[in-house]
Amino acid sequence: MSKAYKVPIHKQIADIFRTLAFTYREIIVFELIYKTLTLFIFIPAISFIFRGLLRLGGFAGATNYELLQFVISGYGLLCMLILVPIATLLIFLEFSVLIILSYYGHKRQRIGLIPAFLQSLSYLPSLFKYGFLGWAIYLLLFLPLGAGFGATLLPSLEIPNFISGELSKTVGGALLLAGVLGVMLFFNVRWTFLLHVVVIEGVASFWKAAKKSVALLKKRYIRITVVIVSVLLLYMIVVILLLVLFMGGIGLLYFLWEKQTVFAGLVRTVALKSTVLSFYLATLFFMPLYITTLTRIYMAKADPDHAMLQLPEPKSKEDRSIQSQGLLLKHKRKLIVLGTVIVFATALAVLPAIGELDMADQKVEIMAHRGYISKGPENTIEAIQGAIEAKADYAEIDVLETRDGDLAVIHDTNLKRLTGVNAQVYDLTMDELKKLEVKQGSLTGRISSLAEVMDMARGKIKLNIEIKTHGNEQNLVDTFTRIVRENHFQEECVVQSLDYEIVQQVKAAAPELQVGYIMFAGVPDMGRIHADFVVMEEYMVKESVIASARLHHKPVYVWTVNNKESMTRFFSMGVDGIITDYPEDAIAAAEELSMGPLAALTQWLNNLKFL
Repeated sequence: MSKAYKVPIHKQIADIFRTLAFTYREIIVFELIYKTLTLFIFIPAISFIFRGLLRLGGFAGATNYELLQFVISGYGLLCMLILVPIATLLIFLEFSVLIILSYYGHKRQRIGLIPAFLQSLSYLPSLFKYGFLGWAIYLLLFLPLGAGFGATLLPSLEIPNFISGELSKTVGGALLLAGVLGVMLFFNVRWTFLLHVVVIEGVASFWKAAKKSVALLKKRYIRITVVIVSVLLLYMIVVILLLVLFMGGIGLLYFLWEKQTVFAGLVRTVALKSTVLSFYLATLFFMPLYITTLTRIYMAKADPDHAMLQLPEPKSKEDRSIQSQGLLLKHKRKLIVLGTVIVFATALAVLPAIGELDMADQKVEIMAHRGYISKGPENTIEAIQGAIEAKADYAEIDVLETRDGDLAVIHDTNLKRLTGVNAQVYDLTMDELKKLEVKQGSLTGRISSLAEVMDMARGKIKLNIEIKTHGNEQNLVDTFTRIVRENHFQEECVVQSLDYEIVQQVKAAAPELQVGYIMFAGVPDMGRIHADFVVMEEYMVKESVIASARLHHKPVYVWTVNNKESMTRFFSMGVDGIITDYPEDAIAAAEELSMGPLAALTQWLNNLKFL
């Protein structure tokens, strides 16, 4: 064990924060520059290449099943051969620069961004030679999915809810999900110092670096975990306390000017925008803090004689001062222009996150996913009644065509999960389906026809009807539009489908209906999507997507949002509605956002049990 590793944990933690304070200028400049380049150059260039190859391949869009077809096509493979190396390279550069800055920061040496960047570039030839496939999988998949965060170019990944949610409903699926996440976490832990070994020790091979990381971690998992968790927790506490103080001041102003509508509205707008901007600035330091923490732990465990990182010797303080003054005078105009561009770009990246949103004026639709499944089995009358009692705006339901051409309100084509009967919906008549008992946990119910659900919901709650297909349809679209019209339900429902062709057919057959396209994968081009609204899996929803949807006058609904923090985030981003298993939580989140800052702060503190 190295002597450095005998340092008490609290002193290690203090040293990490001192290092961050020592290097914060270089870090914030680098992160702002890198994020600006990502926003205006890297992402547009990657998007241009992707969409160009998409068009060359004859694909009109890039969503859902068409995206999957593109991926396995020749042009899709070419796209991966081009974009995967580019993305891997760019992500590696960000991590390696931060590691170099933190390494010299711990030594209390200042290193310029240009030397650090040039040093990062020197690793690229070996990156593409020794174990590139390993690097690509680690940086693009394992690191963001297992550790929960990634580089600027690749935000944190998670298994989409429509996959994890369905898997978790069965024992086998839950075990599979736990196994996948367990494998990801296992390798992320074992490869904690993989990048540090490459950058600091100059180990070129991915597999050799991986083995060295494993060796460095031996019997130190608990201590390392305590240090990492303590540092990140302390950082979050500081950020939250500063935010509470800021929001408290804003809340006081709101309280004093509450009766003056103009000033109250201005204070509310400033509070919302300032909060989002504050969180954005806080996130600029999150990954650098994480890297700084890992670097400190690595330096405590690794043999200092193995360090091969050699950058130009730092100049003396006087030399640096003279050189800095000369550079400032020489490049003063360029620096002003660069600073202006960075600030402007940052504002463009951050402020659209809340757009012109004012929760006091904007109505956000709350849709209970398959009804309120805490009150009854999914898609049953009991679940829909639960959604009514919860005061949801819509009950989202699924319909499938039966053997006799009716429409049953049920999600699964196979009935085994909910009824225990291994049969297909298309093999049974509506009457036969009604005889089956649906069971979910301790809740029971029956399968109903679409007409029965409409009759039950009329005047109490609107329906968001998802038309599902099983491949054995007889006259699906005509049957659906006939049932809607016979029940005079055109104004009390919206329609959606994963099948783009179904979306087009329903709109052509019943132009009076509001019809939406559900997307679970891809890069949507709102100008090419002919639908009245779009429904997107939550990992796909970004500020740029919402801005594009608004430009094309398409409401955006998000599914399936079950985390209250995520609900608040999406409401603040400006989505038009969410589909959730917990409508009461969604309604509460929307109400909190509609409050003034002081009331919202009080409610937030109550939720955190601070009061």
